Order: sequence, then C-alpha cells, then structure tokens
Amino acid sequence: MPQYFSRLLAGPSLDAIPQETDFWHDRELSLFSCPSADADYALTALVFKISRNPKDLLAHLRRIYFCYDQRLSEQLYAALLDLMIILDGKGTAISRRMIQASQSRLLVQQCQDLLKTDGQTPLANRYSLFSKGLLASRELVRSRRQTEAQHDYLALANDFIEYSQLEQAMDVLETGINLQHDRPDLQLALLELYKSTKNRERFQLNRQRFSDSGVVLEGEWLELAHYFEGQAS
Repeated sequence: MPQYFSRLLAGPSLDAIPQETDFWHDRELSLFSCPSADADYALTALVFKISRNPKDLLAHLRRIYFCYDQRLSEQLYAALLDLMIILDGKGTAISRRMIQASQSRLLVQQCQDLLKTDGQTPLANRYSLFSKGLLASRELVRSRRQTEAQHDYLALANDFIEYSQLEQAMDVLETGINLQHDRPDLQLALLELYKSTKNRERFQLNRQRFSDSGVVLEGEWLELAHYFEGQAS
C-alpha cells in the first residue's frame, strides 16, 4: 500500500521554534506562519477545522493569530467575533485580551463593536462562521461549497496528522471520497490510516457505506479486509 504520510504522529518540533515573549508569537501558533502565496490555503484550512469543531479553542487562536499576522482586518474581526460567539459569555478575559491585542490591525469601529457591553452580538461580516445574520449564513454556505470544490483533501488530512489529530484526518478523507469519487489517492490514504490505527470497525462501516453510495472501491479495500480478518483470528 502506498505510503501517503511519512509520519502519522510526529509533527514539527516545538522545541525547534524559539520562544518569544510577545503575545502574538506563541511557539505553537508560529507554526502557521507561511509565505503569502500559501496564505489563502492556510486560512481556508483553519476555517475548515473550526467549522468541523467549533469548540476547538486552539484552532480559533491560530485563526486569529494568522489573520493578525497577515494584516487581514475583516477576517481578523470575523475570527474574534466567532470566538466570542462560541465562548457564549464565558472566557470574557481571554476574548477581551485577544481583542485588545488585535487593536492595531482593526478599524476603530470594529474594536468598539467587539468590546460592546450591552449584551448585543456585534454585527457580522461575510467572513464570520457562526453569527446568526442572513449575510453570514449565506457566506458560510458559499464558503463551505467553495472549500468542498477547491480543497485538496489529502493535504488537509496531512495537516491534521501533523498535529496527531487522526480522527479528524479520517473525517476529511471520508468527506473527500464522498465528494470526489475519482480520487483513488484519497482512498489509499484513508486505508493507510485505518490500518495504522487498527480501526477495523470504522473501516467496515465506511467500506459498506461507500459501496452503497456507488463509489468504485480500489482493490486495496479487499486487501485490508483480509488483513483485519487475519488480525482477528
């Protein structure tokens, strides 16, 4: 079976990244610094993670840091707003700290809106994922469609694997196979994860599900079925 991932558990060593005292230069968040040519992909990947797991606080912080670092004021405003919405009145100290630390990259009105104390949710913009406004809802649907159409699911799965999030990597690959039936590389990568994690139950469930939905399964599915049968005997 082709080896799509050279390492399943190991990611970049955090010890190799110098620790900074500045709030915005957290060692782990600094892993998301990238050339401007890759900025769209990196931000889309972060948004995808948050949309799949809205309570992933670290992903929210990475998104905020990335938008701050790239000087994307509208996207930064949306990232801060989404964090506030998910916290739902909790974690006031951390959300205010993030807003105050972001002031130099926000418009004055954006800061004022985010720091409102009247209990009303600040007005959303088109980059917000979780606000209740119709504009945000339409943009979220469109954003998800664009992500499904444009994203390289294999690369995104590898991104999850870099942070040892193997369940999420399998989620991404399974979604990609459902949407892109003509991608055998997604199937082979998923099979590699099933085998590496010894997840026989998930393998059997999705083998049947893909077959029922008309996905043409690669021969390696049968090979892995035989492998799991041998493990069980």
